[in-house]
Amino acid sequence: MVRVEVNYPVDGTFLSSLLFEGLLYAISKSDCEIDANKVEFKDSKFMSYIYAKIDDQRIRDIKIPMAGKNDNINEKIFEKFGLTGVVSKKTYSDLFSMLKSISEKIIISRDPIITAKLKGKYVLIDLDDKSEGIQAAIFKAERYTGISSGEMNLTSKQLTQYFSKEVALFLLLGLYSSFIATVAWQRQQRSMFFLTFSTEDIMKLLRKEELIEKYFEVKNEAMNALRNIILKNPHNELLFTEIALNVQLQKMLRERNIDKISFTLFKVALEGQIYKIYEQIPLTILSESPFLKVASKFFRKSEDLIDYLYWLFSSQNSIILNRLADPNNSVYSNMISAVNAMYRFVMLGDIQGWFEFIRELYNAHEKTKNEKGESEYIKIVRNIGVYI
Repeated sequence: MVRVEVNYPVDGTFLSSLLFEGLLYAISKSDCEIDANKVEFKDSKFMSYIYAKIDDQRIRDIKIPMAGKNDNINEKIFEKFGLTGVVSKKTYSDLFSMLKSISEKIIISRDPIITAKLKGKYVLIDLDDKSEGIQAAIFKAERYTGISSGEMNLTSKQLTQYFSKEVALFLLLGLYSSFIATVAWQRQQRSMFFLTFSTEDIMKLLRKEELIEKYFEVKNEAMNALRNIILKNPHNELLFTEIALNVQLQKMLRERNIDKISFTLFKVALEGQIYKIYEQIPLTILSESPFLKVASKFFRKSEDLIDYLYWLFSSQNSIILNRLADPNNSVYSNMISAVNAMYRFVMLGDIQGWFEFIRELYNAHEKTKNEKGESEYIKIVRNIGVYI
């Protein structure tokens, strides 16, 4: 039996989000009980079982490099479990692969107390001394903004964090279960996207553990939907529109008797030896879309229209997504305007957004029509006309 005591804030930072994401993931895969701020895992080998079953394809997809010589997690985590000489490459994909291969050695023999202590210019998480700790740049992307007390004179200081091997395992599970994709959009720097539960839902799940598995099922479906969009074009309005139109996600919520579920989408980039958070986007999915209520006032077959629009904004064969993937094509600006217009209609109920969406499709049609006056865009307009 292992008892994990958690005295760490659910504050919406990247570190906190990954920590609680990993804790919730471990709870969902283990026999345990939650009592206030304590989680009692019945089997001391629970981490061993979890890491033995992590998915090989997901491991291969986690294309995240480590940052510089100070990142020692690829060596220290094995050393702290008594595995001297075991070292992974400096990528998280290889680290997860190695952890899976030696998973039977991952036995927690103490009761971790996850709390942050300040010691000089260091933050020690479940530690008394930094020499016993592990560090990794990706887990300090915010340079520890969670501590900002004026009395402690820390508002402008950057603190180095060290954490125990047990906390490292939870953080890595959080990274594993929240990673969506790595992209290099328009030849710019590589950006990594992560989806975590919102602070509101984290606190709810820690009180109602029976909901955790259901919430992870919905989250995994949301991650798949977002991955399809991000790999084509990580455009915020497109992400919001796709999620709002996602009939499958709404259906999953209704089937599981969940009114809404909220996430935070993190966009993280590696600059030199430092990870930086570029965006932190809240996403909420409702079981009953307000867009459906608006659409039902204006369109005859509103539910069928939503099904079609969802396909249009999410399918791998979508002409809109394919054109957005190439900023050099002749209708790229039209597709950006069309997405922004649909975003206003879907998210804000602005009917003018609908008319602008149709207008941009016509504009794209005028640019690309053949000698017979046909184009892929006029076909979309005609398909839409069936539902109006």
